[in-house]
Amino acid sequence: MISTATMCRSKRAGIQSISRVFREYRDDLEWLANFLTGDEKIAAVCVIDACALAESRNLGLEDWSLERARLATMRSAVEIQRSRIAQLSQVYLRRSCIHGGHTALSQDSLELVMEESSVLVTRLDLLCRFALAICGIEKYSVEKAATFLGIDRTGLEGAYCAALQFLEVMGCEQFRQQNYFAAVCN
Repeated sequence: MISTATMCRSKRAGIQSISRVFREYRDDLEWLANFLTGDEKIAAVCVIDACALAESRNLGLEDWSLERARLATMRSAVEIQRSRIAQLSQVYLRRSCIHGGHTALSQDSLELVMEESSVLVTRLDLLCRFALAICGIEKYSVEKAATFLGIDRTGLEGAYCAALQFLEVMGCEQFRQQNYFAAVCN
């Protein structure tokens, strides 16, 4: 039988592991939360909330990973933005994706998202950013992401499709700007 002292040590070790991950990856987690919410203050609250919730729900798991911290941060952002996500999903139900089958982002697209995240925050709505982060970056299926967000699959798919279309346009504009002088010289 496990003693109370052993359980307390295990819980303390788990909390230390959680705190270490949130401390080490704070910038990455705040970037994710800011990308999702579009607000630096809310992003900071999401990371703090995610860490506090993880510590309070600690079951003595000593090995906490960045992946689990990212998931906790996303959950916190979803809770804070739940009503807005639900409102926007209704819009994308009417603007559904007709071709479907979208996959996670390629390495080039991931780099574009990282480089241009401030532009994406201002140009994409909240649901498009959540869809882009959860399906594109975190590589959740549309079904799993829709369940995670608590919305209809069709609405999420429409938002992800819109986000991918915008990324494609952005990538074309960036390519054109990078190669403008080559075309002028030829």
